[in-house]
Amino acid sequence: MVARAMAAHGMWAVPPQVIAWESGELLPSELELTALARSLWCPPGRLMGGRASSVRDHRLALDLPREDAARQLGLTPRVYAQMEAAPRWTGDQDLTYLLAQVLRLDPCALVVATGRSEALQDMLQRAVHGRWQSQARTVARLVPTLDRAAIEYALRALHSEGQTSTALWGGERQQEEAPPPGPEELEQRFWQLLDPTDSA
Repeated sequence: MVARAMAAHGMWAVPPQVIAWESGELLPSELELTALARSLWCPPGRLMGGRASSVRDHRLALDLPREDAARQLGLTPRVYAQMEAAPRWTGDQDLTYLLAQVLRLDPCALVVATGRSEALQDMLQRAVHGRWQSQARTVARLVPTLDRAAIEYALRALHSEGQTSTALWGGERQQEEAPPPGPEELEQRFWQLLDPTDSA
């Protein structure tokens, strides 16, 4: 039945293929996902189950054609396609800000979608172990949708927490009892400081 409905939208699929999509054994292509969503009268994002993680995923979740995304970003479809397919978004600060607007990405989703988590984690580690002030500008360039004052608050807090944990009980002893947070934990704490209501 779904396969027949997809055919009405110009995309042919056989029942075993649809079953494989449902079970997660296969992933539909962009055209297949769009036709499937239209056949089921729902947005593509619902079929993705909230698992959007890349720029492409977020664009598909909005049912936004690649050409439309390129136009809104002021890029040619070819250039946009290359940037979307890259493992890390290469757009400058202004283009990254615009990307977040076009794809409706919150700051955390923007970092993940653009492949910038590792770079952010490195900056956060530098802020904890060095001068946090010197990292504020680089974090703002990396995540241009964040307010500069909020960034400074979070970096100052991370630095203070890092200094307290190593100095509270004489440094070495405290580190043995509770190892310093890893890069992922630092990033999680950063987002929590920016949004205290977020329990994640």
